[in-house]
Formats: sequence, structure tokens, C-alpha cells
Amino acid sequence: MKVVINYKYGIDLHKKNKNKIPEMGGIIPVVIASLILMPFNYILSLVLLLVGSIGVYDDLFKLSPFKKLVLLGLVGGIVGYMLFGFDPFKIVIMAIGVSISSNFTNMLAGFNGLEIGLGIISTFFLGLILLLNGEYTGFKLVMLFITSYIGFFLLNKFPAKVFPGDVGTLPIGAFLATIAIKYNLILEYIIIMTPYIIDALLKYISAGVTKREDHKPTTLREDGKLYVSGGYLSLPRIILKKYPMKEYEIVIFIWGIGVFFGIVALLFGIIIKNKFFNLF
Repeated sequence: MKVVINYKYGIDLHKKNKNKIPEMGGIIPVVIASLILMPFNYILSLVLLLVGSIGVYDDLFKLSPFKKLVLLGLVGGIVGYMLFGFDPFKIVIMAIGVSISSNFTNMLAGFNGLEIGLGIISTFFLGLILLLNGEYTGFKLVMLFITSYIGFFLLNKFPAKVFPGDVGTLPIGAFLATIAIKYNLILEYIIIMTPYIIDALLKYISAGVTKREDHKPTTLREDGKLYVSGGYLSLPRIILKKYPMKEYEIVIFIWGIGVFFGIVALLFGIIIKNKFFNLF
């Protein structure tokens, strides 16, 4: 496994010395999570292994966005069939959910600890909602998944010693979508995913009107703060454009956004949703 992790390196772009960092470290928590979950829910274990394998291939050979969406959708469709039998509607929902969610957790990235930390936060709040709904088995599955990623997070946080790669980020979204659909928490899940949705929309809109050659990288100032003067938009970049920050500061800021929407989802799940359905 050490050979795989060190097979490919990425550049730590937001540091003055631009260090080379092992890029496929996410394979460790994915394998650990798959093994830990296997005795309790082999379907979730299979999801992580299949999506993680797509991530490995993408890290090494670069899949096109379309091919990645299709492959992830196929995994989601298989999982939907395994969970719900031949139910076309649920199979399609699972295929779309796994495909889009995996891409979302893969896209909101680029800063030390951002994607793994936000993934843990998002999963944690989904787990809390399960716990409050009395879904103790689901809560246990979520906690096992988080435990698998915590150790890696300590290596990935600022200053990062290893990057997760697509192999580490894609399975987070797949896990979230599978749990949300399996336990009928789709609305709460969408609320939790709001930071990812905003980021994806900003990138889609700006990429549609901005030429690739006009995109400008995040600039590192002499005081260590990052700022953006132009180019495509994303959730971190639109914040840095207005408020330059150090790398760890923008990461904590976005984690805070994740916590906020996690709390909103929690309140929705235990107050608004329950009151609404109690009327009928």
C-alpha cells in the first residue's frame, strides 16, 4: 500500500516552497472502512471499494468527467438494486445520488484538510440525525466510517503530509448518498450538502462563461495569505476574493459553513420535518 501512496505526487500549491506530497493517501481510510464495515453491511463496503477503485484509476490515468459520472452512476445503480431489488425509481435515484454526490465531495478541494475535514463533518451530522431518529444501526455504520477517516485526517490537515487523491474523496460522497437514500434522509442530506452544491454551481456557471486560458490561480502573498484576482469561481475562491486569508483560515471558515448547514439539517430533521408529518 505504501508503494501505491508514493506512486504519484502532487504539488502543495499554497506553500512558498511548493513541496511534492504523496497524492493517493486516501486509499488507506477507504480500505480500512471497507474492512471494518464488511461484517455489518457488505453493501456499503462494496460501495467504498468500487468507488475507491474508480478513484484510483482516475488518479493514475485521468477519466473524463463524463466517463467518471457514468462509472459512478453504474456503481450507484448496482447498489440500488442490491438494497431495494428491482425498483426502477430507487435504482435511478441511487445511481444519480452516488454519481453526483461523489463528484461534489471530490470537487470542493485543493486546501490542506478541507475535503477530508468537511467530509467528516457532513457524515457526522448525518449520523446525529440517524441517532435522533432511533436508527442505531445506521449511526454505528456512520461512526465506523468516520473512525476510518480520522487517522488520515491528522496526516492531511495543515500542513499536509499526504493528499487523499480521488481515491479518498469520491467514496465520501458515495457513502453519504447511500446512507441518506437507504434511511430516507434525502432532504436532510441535501441541506448538509449545501456547501458542495454552492461550490459546484459556482464552478459550473463561471466555467461556462470563462475561458480556460483566462483562469487564474490562487495567489500566495508575502504575508502568507491567499487571494484571488480573477478567473473561475468556487466556494473558497469567492471568499478569498473578498477576504484574503491564510490557507488554514479558509479551511476552518468552510468547515464552519459545513457545521452551520449540518445544524440546519439537524433542526429540520428533529423539528420541522417531524411536526409536518405529525399533522397527517
